[in-house]
Amino acid sequence: MRVNTKITVCQIVPVMFFLFCFVQVCFGYDTIEKIPVPNGYERIKYDIKSYSHYLQGLPLKDKNAIYKWDGKKVFGVLYNIYAVVDKPLLFKSDLEQCADFCMRFWADFHKIQSRLDKLFLYDYSGKKKYYKRSNKKYKSFLRWHMAYSNSYSIKKGANKVESEALKPGDMFVQNKDGGIGHVSLIVDSAKNNNGEQIYLIGYGFIPAQEFHIEKAQREYGIDGWFTEKGYKKYLSEFPFSPYGKPVMRSFE
Repeated sequence: MRVNTKITVCQIVPVMFFLFCFVQVCFGYDTIEKIPVPNGYERIKYDIKSYSHYLQGLPLKDKNAIYKWDGKKVFGVLYNIYAVVDKPLLFKSDLEQCADFCMRFWADFHKIQSRLDKLFLYDYSGKKKYYKRSNKKYKSFLRWHMAYSNSYSIKKGANKVESEALKPGDMFVQNKDGGIGHVSLIVDSAKNNNGEQIYLIGYGFIPAQEFHIEKAQREYGIDGWFTEKGYKKYLSEFPFSPYGKPVMRSFE
C-alpha cells in the first residue's frame, strides 16, 4: 500500500502557529515593552534618549526565576512574578538590593548614552556625588554607593514627584528613620482615553537578588498592571508595611 507523505500548506500553518504559541507561553516576552497592556489602554511612548524609554526596553529572562547574590534561587510565595529583568548581579556579595538596583539602572542608562560626565548618585545623607569627580572606575563607583547609601539616601536627595506626573524611572520610596527601607521602580506606563494611568512596577529585595516585575493582583490594578492607589495599598501590607508610608521620588 502506498502512503501519501505529501504535506500541504494547510497542515503546516496550524503546526507553526502552535509552535509560536508554545514559545510565547514558555519564554514570555523578551523586553518590558513587549508585555501587553490591558484592553482600553495604550502604552505611553517616551523620547528614545530618555531614561523612561531605556527602562521600557530592558531585556527579560526567559524564565520567571529569581537568583540571589550567592547563586541560589529565591523560593517562596512572597512574590507574584510577572517577569525578571535579565541583568545578572554585578557582585558576589549582598549588595544589590532594592535601592541599589535603582541606582544601577540609572547609572547604566548614563553609560549606554555616553553621558557618564552627567552621572550622579547620592551619599547616605542625600548629597549628590558625581562620577566624574569620584576618581573611581565605573564598577567601583557603583559598589561604593551600594555599600554606603540606601533608600533613605534616595528619599533625602532625589526630586519629589506628583502623582499625576509619574512615569518610568520614578520610585516609590519607603524609609521611616534612615535604617532599613524599600524602593520600588516604575518601569513602564500606559493610559486610557480618560487619561487614567497604570504602571508596571518592580523591585529587588533582601538578600541581594535579581530585579523582578511584580504582577498586580485584581485588588491592586488591572490585568497585572498597578494603579498608583493600588500599589500604595500593596506596599501597606506585609512584608512592606514596616518600612513606612511611600513617597514618590525621581533622579531627574
